[in-house]
Amino acid sequence: MKLKTLSLSNYRNHKDSSIDLQEGFNIFSGLNGQGKSNLFEGIYLLSIAKSSRVSNDKFLISNSLLEKGGHTQVLGIAEEKNRNIKAQIDYDISKNADLIKTFRINGVLVSNQEFVGNINSVFFDTDDISIISGPPLIRRKYLNILLSQINNDHVKNLQRYQKVLFQRNSLLKNIKDGKSNEKEIEFWDNRLSEEAANIFFERNKIIKTIKNSSKEFARNFNEKINLNIKYLPKMGRNSENKFLEEEPSIDEIKLIFYQALKKTHSRDIDQRITTIGPHRDDFEIIFNDAPASITASRGQSRIISLSLKLSEAKEIKNITERKPILILDDIFSELDEKMRTKVVTEILDFDQILLSTADISLIDKTKIMDGKYFSINDGKVNID
Repeated sequence: MKLKTLSLSNYRNHKDSSIDLQEGFNIFSGLNGQGKSNLFEGIYLLSIAKSSRVSNDKFLISNSLLEKGGHTQVLGIAEEKNRNIKAQIDYDISKNADLIKTFRINGVLVSNQEFVGNINSVFFDTDDISIISGPPLIRRKYLNILLSQINNDHVKNLQRYQKVLFQRNSLLKNIKDGKSNEKEIEFWDNRLSEEAANIFFERNKIIKTIKNSSKEFARNFNEKINLNIKYLPKMGRNSENKFLEEEPSIDEIKLIFYQALKKTHSRDIDQRITTIGPHRDDFEIIFNDAPASITASRGQSRIISLSLKLSEAKEIKNITERKPILILDDIFSELDEKMRTKVVTEILDFDQILLSTADISLIDKTKIMDGKYFSINDGKVNID
């Protein structure tokens, strides 16, 4: 898969940027703060339907539009097996700062669930080392993005789960306040178990896969790195043992979780929230038989996080039979020449690679052959 064209209109500091991209390497250079990361964020937006950097879409809108209202657009045309895919996201903002966001594929209005996964890409930036050292929320986000790109139903599963979770939490608050009967909770236990089972099942399966591929990638970068991943499903005491020792079916997972929920009633009512479930899942990254969050240096964490991202790309390719676009933001800035060469060797197999750098001297043109070079300054993109 490759992205042929990209247009950004009033997107962050890109007032009107339109570029044609080539197969193979596309290299973007420019000082920090000029719009490289914004451009890459816009491209990734066409894959996952939301920003990978901020939760509020208003931060994606040009500052001038926030004051007077107007229109922001991200538009890309990708090619896969001689078929064009036109993906378009529009933001219309009024003077009172109300925002309407719409999605289109090939000109047809679609939901965000239908939008995700039409253009596959994998995005790596320097902040991705937080996958190792950050809170569980970041690791759940990594899994959700990967699963959403390979299984469109995963987005729907997550949304249904969140709706049922909200209802159960509302009931817990009412029970605590004496406004509802505790017997009502059984209905929502059953509903939550149904929705959670699919998420637990898919996460367990994907972690077993990326565990093997990320171990291989990490060893290719540094043979002294022994990487492992352990799924930590939040479904009651010692529940992860069930997943490590066996591969439970969706029905088995539903029963395990339902029984675990029944044991948490008193605690959940007291705390007014559901204390177990996929919304509290985690996975642990093991580096040389110890938690990577404690023992891995920044350089080692960078290699581990890149290995996870390349595993994500490999899994998308295996499941969808499409090589995703590889987006690497400032990947070379903290790597020595030997490691930069290894990275280039690992990514040569992808149909299209987008690289950014603040220091063009880090790009070895003898190893990156026939690359297309762009420079970015104050939100303006030029061909070098």
